[in-house]
Amino acid sequence: MTPPRPAPGGDTRHLTDATLVPNTARSLLGLLRERGLPPGRVCRGLGFGYRDLFDLGMRLSYRQLRLLIVRSYQALQDPALGLSAGARQTPVSWGLPGLAMLTCETLGEAIEYGLAHQGDVGALVEHSTSIQRDEMVLEVRPKQFDVAIEPFLVEEAFSSAVAVVRGLVGPGYSPRRVELAYPRPAHARAYTQFFRCPVHFGAGANRLVSDTQWLAAPLPGYDEITCRPLRAQLDGFLKRPERRSDLVQSIASRLRAHLDQPQPLHAVAQELNMSERTLRRRLTEQGLSYQTLLDDIRHERARDLLQHAGLPVAEVALACGFADARSFRRAFKRWSGALPGERRGAP
Repeated sequence: MTPPRPAPGGDTRHLTDATLVPNTARSLLGLLRERGLPPGRVCRGLGFGYRDLFDLGMRLSYRQLRLLIVRSYQALQDPALGLSAGARQTPVSWGLPGLAMLTCETLGEAIEYGLAHQGDVGALVEHSTSIQRDEMVLEVRPKQFDVAIEPFLVEEAFSSAVAVVRGLVGPGYSPRRVELAYPRPAHARAYTQFFRCPVHFGAGANRLVSDTQWLAAPLPGYDEITCRPLRAQLDGFLKRPERRSDLVQSIASRLRAHLDQPQPLHAVAQELNMSERTLRRRLTEQGLSYQTLLDDIRHERARDLLQHAGLPVAEVALACGFADARSFRRAFKRWSGALPGERRGAP
């Protein structure tokens, strides 16, 4: 994989808020030390160092983590860096949620707990699961449009999930298949070696598919009288930071997943089991409108595609849900004060 380019430009103030649990950073710095490279050089100027991550209360911004990922690619020259970072993780790597997962009776219960606490784990993508016949599907979606590092984020998410599951139920676990939305990379063989299952590239989404029979797999050492009170105590340590409304996050996730054909407000309201009027009122309470949120996400994706994907403006317009390039150009000019061509490749 080609090392990622610097972070997107434009209005990226939300990317500098230090709200992310730095478990990915811990894994990357641990990997650097294992391979004989000084972490201090990679962290220089990022506002934190190796020793800072010993503090469980430490939080980093998306921009800091992104720069660390870019520098780690440059330092390690490992095209499968996401796989390498994820493969070294264990339940303990996931902090308090990982320890709590060890107190669950079955793998299915542990997975449910991990999904409920994915923010506390430091997930950089959004995870969701569904059951389809005899398959459990874990799907991940990026929280930010960031084409350049999306393969790393997906690699790390899936490989860490598989590594943690193997840490819970044993090394015999393997998914049924892995489906990835991006093109086949030069290091594709590393995927098959780690996941030990068929891997398909250029799919419609990023999915890790397992047999549902794994959900009933018992976790070794489970003892109700010990594990239940211990998990309750661990729950008490998981403090919930103030963050953007769950409602807004849910709508934003839906918009990002189907931005080429954005849903009207009434359809989103129906999915959220509320009336259009109620949804509009609740967004107003957050100081937002549906159109403003849609425009923000369209602008975010347009910047990323213009800077990193090399697509024609007409294709960027379609990817952002516009009927034609002309209407996209007008909207982009309104958002940024410049035409799309003037932002292409801008740092």
